[in-house]
Amino acid sequence: MPVVVRSATAATLAAVALVVAGCSDPYGSRMEVAGTVKLKGHPIKDGALVEFAPLENQDTGVNAVITGGAFSIPRQNGLKPGNYLVRVTAGDGKTPVNPVDVDSPPGPGGGANIISKDIVPPDWNRNSKQQVTVTKEGPNKFDFNIP
Repeated sequence: MPVVVRSATAATLAAVALVVAGCSDPYGSRMEVAGTVKLKGHPIKDGALVEFAPLENQDTGVNAVITGGAFSIPRQNGLKPGNYLVRVTAGDGKTPVNPVDVDSPPGPGGGANIISKDIVPPDWNRNSKQQVTVTKEGPNKFDFNIP
């Protein structure tokens, strides 16, 4: 009789383990993140980037491309809960004359690189102290208005 009880207990434990495994988070606690970015009251230009850099040793950080003034990061590529530093960058899209040789194509060393001046103020870019908190409860929608 004890063998039957042990077998039933083992079968029950195996079933519980399968149920628990089936309920695990396939996204590893990542959350969907979305929002908008305005620069001087207008949607920022297409192709601008918003960066979320982890501040609490999360192993997630991401750059999202902005289109139509909005960005969306799906859950499978999303951010784990915690605090993140936010940086936004957008080039002016102008290509200056090659500073080394005016008769060469633009870009360092005469390459085809476009050199753009960033139109986002430094306090939202390289000197940013802007932060957001991603939560597991959500929604994680962040709207940024850059003066």
